[in-house]
Amino acid sequence: LLLIVGGALAFRLPRLAERPMHCDEAVQAIKAGILAETGDYRYNPQEYHGPSLYYLSLPSVWLAGGKLATATEASFRIVPVLFGVGLVLLVLLVGDGLGRPAAACAAALTAISPAMVFYSRYYIQEMLLVFFTFAAIATGWRYARTERLAWALLTGAALALMHATKETCIIAFGSILAAVFLTELWKEWRHGVKLGVRQIVNVRHVIAVAAAGGIISILLFSSFLAEPFGPLDSIRAYVHYLNRVGEQSRHVHPWPYYLKMLLYTKHAPGPWWSEGLIVALALAGMAAAMLRKEASSLASFLAFYTLLVAITYSIIPYKTPWCMLSFLHGLILLAGIGAAEIVRILPNIPAKTVACVLLLAGGCNLAGQAYRANFVFHSDNRNPYVYAHPVTDVLNLVERVEALARIHPDGHDMLIKVIAPDSDYWPLPWYLRRFTRVGYWAELPKEPDAPVVIAAASLHEALQPNLRDKYQVNYYGLRPHVLLLLYVRVDLWDAFLRATQVAQARRRALPRAQ
Repeated sequence: LLLIVGGALAFRLPRLAERPMHCDEAVQAIKAGILAETGDYRYNPQEYHGPSLYYLSLPSVWLAGGKLATATEASFRIVPVLFGVGLVLLVLLVGDGLGRPAAACAAALTAISPAMVFYSRYYIQEMLLVFFTFAAIATGWRYARTERLAWALLTGAALALMHATKETCIIAFGSILAAVFLTELWKEWRHGVKLGVRQIVNVRHVIAVAAAGGIISILLFSSFLAEPFGPLDSIRAYVHYLNRVGEQSRHVHPWPYYLKMLLYTKHAPGPWWSEGLIVALALAGMAAAMLRKEASSLASFLAFYTLLVAITYSIIPYKTPWCMLSFLHGLILLAGIGAAEIVRILPNIPAKTVACVLLLAGGCNLAGQAYRANFVFHSDNRNPYVYAHPVTDVLNLVERVEALARIHPDGHDMLIKVIAPDSDYWPLPWYLRRFTRVGYWAELPKEPDAPVVIAAASLHEALQPNLRDKYQVNYYGLRPHVLLLLYVRVDLWDAFLRATQVAQARRRALPRAQ
């Protein structure tokens, strides 16, 4: 397991700042930074999801100086990295339910799954939700095995943290309850085995679970009692999110969207991508969990749970790639069972050896895709996990603004105006966080002049007549097919060119190494 954890870290930790911040990441980082600086947080039932991500980011932000200006991409992305690696370690709690070989395979697949690796490096709530969901299932399993109060309390805490992470936890809650019920019915009907779930339940322990979960949830949503209406807002939020499910937007996709992404994707002239190995092994694991009398109730539960979550997310029209992690992790656990079962049923050592070699080759392919997704195509639309993502040119824009600030007498106090319809300028607030005088407009201001103006390309004709000063204009990409214009006042541009020429002359004058 230590080798697997090491592999998980090797894929997740390096070069965390290399990929441009996604708009969602930038928003979350700004909110977490404000919490670290001021201690202020108020849950918004219409946007941004739950509070757990922000509070769990505080230690890493404090280590970076406690200021948004001093924090880096790594300060925030390290949080989902740790929870992504934590998913590997949680398998230890269910080894007796999956079987030790199956648990080891599931841990390895979690470590190298391209989607799991990619979104473990993404500063959004999804990886935390998957971790807390599996923690609730794993501690619930331990409670079912031991009936100890400590496991019940940990289950309550995990359920509360699911609630405090993202509103889609309600899908997991419903699926967990339904899967427990279906598992009991299936085991009794198919194999004549009574699980006795009702007999396991201890009323006092149920009360303890509710109390532990309620306390944690209330504390987080109320900002530790500073915002008394936060817990109520966490319930009201579902009205908004239910309305969002049916609205038309660019996030509406057909039902097989997730399945197609997992099975096979190729955007010419790019490479192909597939986690079909995991899906195929998961089907084998599901069959073993349902048909073998010796299969544990946990395996059967995972089969029902994963199927229910996958169907629910596929039916909902509103889809984003990271949402599939909730059932992809279930598929990975079932894939571990499937891999172990395939090797088990083969009749002799040579056949088992061939199967292991083929599984290892498939794992190497997944690992290669994980490397490619995170370190080669990390912000390239040919990567299926890249979604509405800023292009690397946005980093060139920021680098140019920083270079201009070094020339301007006000430095990072230089006035910058950013103008884009529908506030379509993210993630710029993250990248311009060290500047003290930045204004953001969703429509053309009365006085748009500033030493530096950044505007949506669609505003060029409207903006030009309103600029009193003369400007040098350059184009930069924000996202595919979305351009920004950088207007630099001519006097500042001339000073920048002179400074650049002086720097180049100095470099040419330096003696060359022999």
